[in-house]
Amino acid sequence: MMKIWAMTDVGLVRKDNQDAYGTEFHAPSGHTVCVVCDGMGGENGGHIASSRAVEIIGQALSRGLAAHPLPASVKPLLLSAVTAANAVIYDMGAADERLRGMGTTVVAAVLLGDMLYIAHAGDSRAYLAAEGGPQRRITRDHSVVQLLIESGEITEREARSHPKRNYITRALGVERTVEVEYMEQPFPSGRLLLCTDGLYNYAPPEEHMELITTCASEQ
Repeated sequence: MMKIWAMTDVGLVRKDNQDAYGTEFHAPSGHTVCVVCDGMGGENGGHIASSRAVEIIGQALSRGLAAHPLPASVKPLLLSAVTAANAVIYDMGAADERLRGMGTTVVAAVLLGDMLYIAHAGDSRAYLAAEGGPQRRITRDHSVVQLLIESGEITEREARSHPKRNYITRALGVERTVEVEYMEQPFPSGRLLLCTDGLYNYAPPEEHMELITTCASEQ
């Protein structure tokens, strides 16, 4: 049985919420689509970029998978949907001075059968916990601190408080083209968590599954 919970909150620091999400379960074809975006650009339209990306990607995947609910269709649909969102957001920023410089991270997931397919750009993440197993991160951040971790200059723990932890190296809408990372893997059962840095900077990743499993209600 598929259960989907989604929530966003502005928090106590910022005045506006630049996170956006969309979810869909399509019973006839059996696919599930989840998209999470985190806007950037401050008053220059970060919330517009994230909400527009969710809309474009969600609609493209829903239409495409309803028409072609085949495993071989998922990768090209995911990549084309994210690429289309990038082009639209870039053109919006180029056409309107008030939106210049806006962009958004994205992590988009499709579940079809017992397979999980993910495309992402930026530092929004996907975590996976197989039934009865520990949580593990399955996406790689496109960020400055991730590069520093991989080069051995800092540790994962040091990255959490690093002054450049919010510097990302990829985002939708910033350039005319974007390099999208794609992965797929079996997912017969368990829990999938998609989130922005607003969650993992607030609660350490090792606490996520405990927070989720101890919730007694949808809230």
